[in-house]
Amino acid sequence: MALIELSGIEKVYRTKEIETTALENINLNVDKGEFLSVMGSSGCGKSTLLNIIGLLDKPTAGSVRLLDTDCNSLDDTTMSHFRNANLGFVFQSFHLIPSLSVAANVELPLTYRSGISSAQRRERVDQVLERLGMAHRKKHLPSQLSGGQCQRVAIARAIVGRPSIVLADEPTGNLDSRMGAEVMDLLHSLNREDGITIVMVTHNEAQAHQTDRTVRFFDGRIIS
Repeated sequence: MALIELSGIEKVYRTKEIETTALENINLNVDKGEFLSVMGSSGCGKSTLLNIIGLLDKPTAGSVRLLDTDCNSLDDTTMSHFRNANLGFVFQSFHLIPSLSVAANVELPLTYRSGISSAQRRERVDQVLERLGMAHRKKHLPSQLSGGQCQRVAIARAIVGRPSIVLADEPTGNLDSRMGAEVMDLLHSLNREDGITIVMVTHNEAQAHQTDRTVRFFDGRIIS
């Protein structure tokens, strides 16, 4: 079953002086449980694609269906709730809040959900930190962690809401090879054991070869 369905996606950025086409006629399905990598040179549209799948940006034309839901028809409030319930995000630069502890950073997505008590939130945070080997650091601040540990916390935050889809934008880009390999092992574990569908943007050919399928972009188009 296709969890992600993109049909005829176009994305054009316009200013008074210039018009830039970031994506052109993108048709792409990603099946449930698939680990997809997206490759291409800088500026070719990879991150724009991820933002559109993640409902952080709207296409200029075309349709986006996630989990059999027509996302084009959702209003902003409904879209925000849908995104929070079904999608997790992992970024190259971690995007942890410096003033919050590890546990508070991980708990953040759950605070925007109704029907989950503070005790339930803490229990989920403890469970996911334990699984990712970061329970002993839950009271630390991001500045007290290594890059690899920060990315583990970012992944914990992405999955604490039990999403169906995780979108990862260069998740090992700021890590050395050993830490990068650990993060990839973790993503593969989430994909295999939890059945989470993962779409990962990467420049790393070796990491792309570890995924189920690779889509290559050039100048806003899928070329293979």
